[in-house]
Amino acid sequence: MPIDFFTAPCTAANGNCKIPGVVCKNSTSNLEFGLCDDPPPPTLPAYMDMDLLNKSKWVAKVDNPDAKEIIFKAIDACVPILRPNGEPESRCDGVLINGNKLTFVELKDRGSNGWIRKGRDQLISTYLVFKANYDVTKFVITEAYVCNKQVPLAVTSNLIHIQKVKDETGMLLKVDRKIPV
Repeated sequence: MPIDFFTAPCTAANGNCKIPGVVCKNSTSNLEFGLCDDPPPPTLPAYMDMDLLNKSKWVAKVDNPDAKEIIFKAIDACVPILRPNGEPESRCDGVLINGNKLTFVELKDRGSNGWIRKGRDQLISTYLVFKANYDVTKFVITEAYVCNKQVPLAVTSNLIHIQKVKDETGMLLKVDRKIPV
């Protein structure tokens, strides 16, 4: 059975986004907004945040200088992707949708080693499942982001990770908290 990334539960439009204390919205034309992934439990999806007075909870900042309508579709804790043994597959937090341009995003809040590798692997596995379920030629998919709330405190070399993502998906991996659309 195909996996549906776009109408699976957790979009604000279908009322399944239930995060305590958060007004769930899955699209905006704001000039800037944040992407958040609250601490455990991991059953809660990542979400857009428009609160400019509380940017400290943002893991990533999205800059939208042309005020385009941008959609954020949560994937982790929303899109059921299972391994052949029935266990959940590790997947990225979500995808930003700007017309037919998709930007896959993994959000981290870690100072320890290994977060880029783990984020890279989550982005790759999510993209490969997406590619198996959609005609990717209908989309512009050029970038994937691993965003760490603790950067620049958690500094590491990225070249090996960037090359692995490029080799396996064709996307350019960026390790940055700022995402321009």
